[in-house]
Amino acid sequence: MRNVIGIVVVALATSACGGGGGGGAGTETAGGEASAYAGPVASTDVAHGQARYDAVCGSCHNNGAPPVANLGWTPDRMRQQIREGSGSMPAISETRLSPEDMEAVLAYMQTIGSVTGGAEPLPAGDEAQPATDEAQPTE
Repeated sequence: MRNVIGIVVVALATSACGGGGGGGAGTETAGGEASAYAGPVASTDVAHGQARYDAVCGSCHNNGAPPVANLGWTPDRMRQQIREGSGSMPAISETRLSPEDMEAVLAYMQTIGSVTGGAEPLPAGDEAQPATDEAQPTE
């Protein structure tokens, strides 16, 4: 009986901490509906993303933590990793990295091969053009 209780406790603790972190994209819940992590990268602000990456992620990933360059993860998988963490990586809350800043980090991560898919990021230093409400002529 003790062994069964111990196994259940370990299983619950592991699932509560985000599991082992090596699996799939994690974009669907048990019911099959899309998760909050689904969708393409919503920012093209590479310069801001690199600054936030350096401030929030770089202290570990630039100093011995597993490198993130060339991971090739989907935006959904990377969002889940950032928000839930796994293994030795802690979860990063919205108070530490806002949703807008996270999208900019993902845009930067596209430029180093960490994330694939989504909007094409602008080269570092370029600014996105603001959207206008004016109708564009069609040809």
